[in-house]
Amino acid sequence: MEINQVKLPSDCTILIVDDEKVICKLLSSALAGRYNVFTCQTGEDAVRMLEESEFDVVISDLKLPGVSGLEVLKFAKEKDDFTEIMIITGYASLESATSAINLGVSAYLTKPLAIADFLMQVEKAVATRLFHLKSAMFMKESGDIEPYVKDHLHNITALYYFSRKLTLPLELPEILRVVLHEINNRMHASFCILALRYLNYSEIAAMPFTGKLDEAFVRQTVSSVWNEGFEIFERELFEKGEPALVVYKGKEGSFVTPGEVKPIIVRLSLMGYNIGSLLIFRSGSKEATPAENQFLCVFSSIVSGVIEHGYIDLQAKIQARTDGLTGIANHRSFHEMLSREIARADRIKSEFAFAIIDIDDFKLINDTHGHLVGDAVIKDLTSRIGLMIRKGDTFARQGGEEFSLILPDTSIDGAVILAQRVCARINSVPFVFSDVSVPYTVSIGLTIYSGKNPKNKNALIAAADEALYSAKKGGKNRVCTHQ
Repeated sequence: MEINQVKLPSDCTILIVDDEKVICKLLSSALAGRYNVFTCQTGEDAVRMLEESEFDVVISDLKLPGVSGLEVLKFAKEKDDFTEIMIITGYASLESATSAINLGVSAYLTKPLAIADFLMQVEKAVATRLFHLKSAMFMKESGDIEPYVKDHLHNITALYYFSRKLTLPLELPEILRVVLHEINNRMHASFCILALRYLNYSEIAAMPFTGKLDEAFVRQTVSSVWNEGFEIFERELFEKGEPALVVYKGKEGSFVTPGEVKPIIVRLSLMGYNIGSLLIFRSGSKEATPAENQFLCVFSSIVSGVIEHGYIDLQAKIQARTDGLTGIANHRSFHEMLSREIARADRIKSEFAFAIIDIDDFKLINDTHGHLVGDAVIKDLTSRIGLMIRKGDTFARQGGEEFSLILPDTSIDGAVILAQRVCARINSVPFVFSDVSVPYTVSIGLTIYSGKNPKNKNALIAAADEALYSAKKGGKNRVCTHQ
């Protein structure tokens, strides 16, 4: 675009696109007197208006008739990369958020929204637009400026854009996706790999510039680089077995191998502690220029902190859903899973088994051996049952010595067989703690939920609890059912 003079905020033009007229009227009224505001209700009209006029900020709903909101925003960016784009939507999703972030969206707001928050985000978008216009004017009018200064300004702009992407709320997998996407574009890479080890997590993330990467190729590449002595992967990354691996898809096209495997290596560290490495593979194993090295240095400092917060947030969410002693689902998580399983059974008219498991005479174990041994018994039970159930089953600690099992697509006969095996296994092999044998048994109450005969969650739990009471009353170390 032509840049002749720097605008004032009141000179800025804003386009609002939403298929609901009342939303367009509400938002345009909120901005009236501050900016020049135009509205339309379809993606086609938005594209036509963008072709005919210049807009500083484009605000679009995602769900539009015909041309989608993302397509509108993409068109706006292709016409003028400095255009600020914002999304307002009633159905946010991780996929749509990722697509919007990769387009360079400055705000991702969900309906219903507070007008005060909306105004603040628009004000930020306008300020950013004017900042870029001033920078572009400076670059255009500084014909005599040294090339390295121009490169430095371009780096500052690139880092600024990237930092803005990471200010939006993202889950850790999307943080890694954005990082790999950005570095592929900035460094003209064939593909990039993030090898990370932080807290209790050890994983590898990879993305090609175009096409898809084979998982075996990624692991082989990582192994080759490590074995060739580049010393980028700490041994701890692999000491607990193969790290988790996620491979993201690149842009449309086929993956082109760069030939040699010697990468540009960028360490990711926090306060001197290494949390991983970024590997950049380019055709011919091109080394980074001094300017690129400077960019990567700043880039890595930004990325390291964001990845750290991503892992901390992930761990906090997991801890909120798991039992601190055993690591299995906690009481809160159990109720969420049980509600979902009931809804699923009602929807497809299926059935599932539900069991409550209680350690017999647990107070006596605590009184005899102490709470340390009592906790060890609880962990032992968790470990034993965990090895006996299927991957799709839900095992949760309700509290104290009581546990629950949700067994999807399981008949009462199948559930009884499993429950009897659990009782027999626990009873036949005493738990040993510090050379002290601690025999214990469990009682199990079983019931079945059928989507053909729905009942509420509390009634289901009460039925299993009644069966457990019968098992206790009948002598313990046994299975009772309630149908």
